Amino acid sequence: MNSRGTPAVDAALAWIRGSALPLWHLHGWDARRGGFIERFDAAGNAEADAPRRMRVQARQIYVYAHAALLGWYEPAASLALDGFAWLIDHCWARDGRPGFVHLVGADGGLADGRRDAYDQAFGLLALAWVYRLRPDAQVRGLIDAELAYLDSVFEDGTHGGWFESDPPALPRRQNPQMHAFEAMLALHEATGESLFLERARRFLDLLESRLHDPATGALHEYFDGGFRSLPSTEGRIAEPGHHFEWAWLLHTYARMAGVAIHPLAGALYDWAARHGLDAAGFVMDEVLDDGTPHAASIRLWPHTEYIKANAARHEAGACSRAAGNVEAMWARFMPRFTEVEPRGGWVDRFDAQGRLTDARRLASSFYHVFGAAAETARVLGRT
Repeated sequence: MNSRGTPAVDAALAWIRGSALPLWHLHGWDARRGGFIERFDAAGNAEADAPRRMRVQARQIYVYAHAALLGWYEPAASLALDGFAWLIDHCWARDGRPGFVHLVGADGGLADGRRDAYDQAFGLLALAWVYRLRPDAQVRGLIDAELAYLDSVFEDGTHGGWFESDPPALPRRQNPQMHAFEAMLALHEATGESLFLERARRFLDLLESRLHDPATGALHEYFDGGFRSLPSTEGRIAEPGHHFEWAWLLHTYARMAGVAIHPLAGALYDWAARHGLDAAGFVMDEVLDDGTPHAASIRLWPHTEYIKANAARHEAGACSRAAGNVEAMWARFMPRFTEVEPRGGWVDRFDAQGRLTDARRLASSFYHVFGAAAETARVLGRT
């Protein structure tokens, strides 16, 4: 595949630009109270009064900042900056302590002041993309303040990575560590500073030494306090979507750092492609580390990570079929997940028999969908 048009890719990109970005702006932003709404209900109505997770605000800021930088949606820059102002006013150090709180009410009141590692990673991602959009001292000061907080409270100097929360909780998960790695890459891209690649390398070291199981080839999800896999079925769970996501991130790290692609990029991709796809080519939610399906349901987001991983493999010349896989997955993805009203939304989950089990339009999914579209456009020359 080269830069010539292909039907499924062209349709997906047109839908993002012409439908999804306007929908989540015009109906997904609370014009009265500020902030992004969490979701539309199964009928497509905005649930404006639902409590708002900090991570969803951060993800939507990423979407519109990235869209602005690509020139895909004219109001995107002002919306991203409005969202950023709301995020800082309502979620940063809300109770006098550093860090991003977990949840606020639609009215802006503090609902849950927990500090969660996953939330902090997305806070950094939003800061990185806003800094790319508006590289001023205030944003950089917030980046430095958040990193200082994380270094003092979340960093595990014994086992590596970040603690799960402040105070620490169990089980530990690979997911926050992956998104911390992603955030460091975004900060490097935003600032050009090598110190963020050095920080990213710490999470890559954790992937190598703790998160990936060389005996099975799987990326485990849940761990004890020392990053040892739990001695239970939970400790054997692997999510194919996260394998694909890590594969894309490892390609991204190699491109930014100017180094060879880490061997785990191919190994993780191959493991998930071998064990994680159902007979129709959709990505299952969970398998065990021996490849046995554990949750054969399918959600929206793993399919976008499959697209990103294949775009990266195509860019690196790692697989002659990768570009075709991008096209084929968009062709499966669009009719399965996005043929809903209002146009520009999506549904989230189907069971193993293909029955829709979650028809809500979740704002949190836009981060995944937009990222896949942006990588498809970048790699295939459609920016």
